[in-house]
Amino acid sequence: MAQYTCQRCKLPLVIDESLQGLSNAQKHLLTLSYGQRPNEDHPKDLDEYPVLPPERVTLFEEASKTSGTKPLVSSKGSDALHIDDGSFVILEDKKQPSMDKVSVSERVASLDNIFSILSSKYEIDYPVCTDCASTLIDELKQQFEQMTKEKDTYVQFLKKLTAQSGPNRKKAQDSLNELAVLKEEETKLLGELEKAEKEQEQLTQELVEVEQELEHLDNQEKEFCLQKNVYDLELIEFVNERERIKASYEYNLNRLDSLRKTNVFNDVFMISHDDQFGTINGLRLGNLDNVKVSWHEINAALGQLALLLATVVRILDFQLDGYRIIPMGSTSRIEKYRKDRNGTISKQTLDLFSNGEFSIGKIFTHNQLDAGMVALVDIVSQIGRKLKQLDESNDLPYKMTEDKVAGYPIRPSARSSNEEWTSACRYLLTNAKWILTYCIART
Repeated sequence: MAQYTCQRCKLPLVIDESLQGLSNAQKHLLTLSYGQRPNEDHPKDLDEYPVLPPERVTLFEEASKTSGTKPLVSSKGSDALHIDDGSFVILEDKKQPSMDKVSVSERVASLDNIFSILSSKYEIDYPVCTDCASTLIDELKQQFEQMTKEKDTYVQFLKKLTAQSGPNRKKAQDSLNELAVLKEEETKLLGELEKAEKEQEQLTQELVEVEQELEHLDNQEKEFCLQKNVYDLELIEFVNERERIKASYEYNLNRLDSLRKTNVFNDVFMISHDDQFGTINGLRLGNLDNVKVSWHEINAALGQLALLLATVVRILDFQLDGYRIIPMGSTSRIEKYRKDRNGTISKQTLDLFSNGEFSIGKIFTHNQLDAGMVALVDIVSQIGRKLKQLDESNDLPYKMTEDKVAGYPIRPSARSSNEEWTSACRYLLTNAKWILTYCIART
């Protein structure tokens, strides 16, 4: 037997044995498209049927009497609403061929034909399994209930229409009269509308002519404005050129005066103070207990100070005694030269930077930064003495002796507190600024 699948859930089906040997009469009954008769146990109420006009009822009775045939609907007794079912003659089925004589292909083709006919006559594709059939039955029941409710609604509405009284002739005549009046008014309004449309066409034509004239005037105005704009533009360009030359002349004069008064050293080496710190170009030189300054900033400040002193020495054309400054930013150095008893010159490189390898409170007598700071003090002292030779009244504001500035130790490892070393650095920068000011005035 061929394998069938449910057309709804697509699961395989087993065809019932009763469908494998159907007679022609059974096939005919399966493929009929009529439905069941309505349940006669609950006859319809007479009010549910539409009421026929009396003249149509009379015509129907006369036609029934003259026809001489049995009426389809009886008008007597309780059977007035029952439809005559007619009579049927039961014929015996022709002798069906034995199941053994019918081939499997014929039975399969017969079932396929039955399923195709059923699928074309109903909204359901056959075959279906038992579960899907139950689901479809439930859905059809719901549709039936919904259609029953709709039918009841229509019946109630039909009752309301039937219960309404017939047409009112007076109201109908009044409506006709009102309609005639409205038609006359419509005709009058249409005439007025036609007249207004003609006036609108005339005004539209006049408006077109006025717009054309206005466009011509606009073109003339644009041409005039264009010529005026050309003249104005030439005048503006001339005035702008004159003002530009005048402004350029004044700017160059002011720039010349500014350059005459400006000294580049004030911009390159800005020495100031930030609270207790001395600063050069915004870089703090020193350290406090409550304000920690990174060694990167201190090294950069020392590099700027070394560059300043090297520049001053070059401006004064002054030869340092035993020192040579090598400004290299945050890794600047000082070369110190010494002669021994034999006259041999030895060179020692002193660092003006530190990596912070010593901590507060510890003393490092051989720290390279200590020697570099002492060398800086000695160099500033030599420059101060040179300025004293050039001008007797030129004295540095703070006294410097060996490793102290204004009495404060310049060695980081020799300090008793961070404030002392910070003060020594601030006073050292003050002396350097004094020297820079003299050089600026001299140049």
